[in-house]
This record gives sequence, structure tokens and C-alpha cells, in this order.
Amino acid sequence: MAARSRRRAVIGGLILAGGLSSRMGRDKALLTIDGETLLARSARVLRDAGAERVVVSGPRPGGIPDRYPRSGPLGGLASAAPSLADGRWLIVPVDMPRLHPGLLRSLLVGGARATRFAGHPLPMMLCLDDAVRAMLDTLMRQDDPRRRSPSALQAALGAHELPLDGLDTDALVNCNTPDEWNEVTA
Repeated sequence: MAARSRRRAVIGGLILAGGLSSRMGRDKALLTIDGETLLARSARVLRDAGAERVVVSGPRPGGIPDRYPRSGPLGGLASAAPSLADGRWLIVPVDMPRLHPGLLRSLLVGGARATRFAGHPLPMMLCLDDAVRAMLDTLMRQDDPRRRSPSALQAALGAHELPLDGLDTDALVNCNTPDEWNEVTA
């Protein structure tokens, strides 16, 4: 009897880059650090963490357009979800300049439907399937904006939270204002 081969689960990476960058005053995805835009850096970090396919949610060349404009990170995720294959997805905002592959790889450990770091809704790992897509659509129809957030999705999925013990939390800093950007790049 022939041994059955196991299909290896493909890991994808989704960069949330559809925001208006209004507090920053310029497009955060195009800010550069060490000669690399945050968009290019995010894609590289995702690939180095194991993502075989990297997709951008937002109005970028080749990106997935927002179906839910001005709806924050969950809107970007919900916009992209119908175009993404089932599987494990590392989801990152474009504005985390200190994010590194080792940090993202730690989100892939375990069998939870969603994993995040304690107190930080992003980055996260999400096991995407039709049930999660339906849940995203349901959350996007909520009137209360607090119900349209990555945290609301994670609560609904019973997300696993990784402790911050021993973790360099500077890697989880995102930059929304010029002052935050200047602090990170100083």
C-alpha cells in the first residue's frame, strides 16, 4: 500500500496598506527606512518569515482595492479575504518598521484559528476559510465601529495570545504620526 503524501500548508502574507495616512500627512507605505519603503520592507519580512505569497490590501499597483473604505484594518482584511486562498495568513500593517521575521514566525506555532501578541491586535496569524470570511462580512455590517476591528474578530475566533515575556516590544511599534516616525528612525 502506497504511503499517502501530506500536502504542506501554504503560508500567505497580507500587508494592510489601504489607510489614508492622514495623521502622518503622507503615504506611510512609501516612507523609507534603510533605503527601503515600508511596503517593500513589509513584503520582504513576510517572505523571510515563510510567506510564499504576499498580497497587499489597498490602492496600490497590483493591490486589492478596498471594498470598505475608511474602515480600518478589518476593512482591509475583509476586502482582501475573498481573493485569498484558504490557509494560514500572516497579517501585518504597513506601518511597523521594526517588525522582523522571527517575531512573525512565532505567530505560526500552534493550531489556533488566530494568534496575536498579548495587547497587540496586529500583527496576527489567521486561518482563513469560508467561515472566517462570513464572520468578516458579519463584522463589517456592525454599526458599532468597535465591532469592526481585528480585536473583535480575534475575540469571536477565541484567538490565542502569545505572552510578551522576553519579547522586544519595540518590534510591535507602529508609526501613525511624524513624531512616532522620527522616534523610530532617530
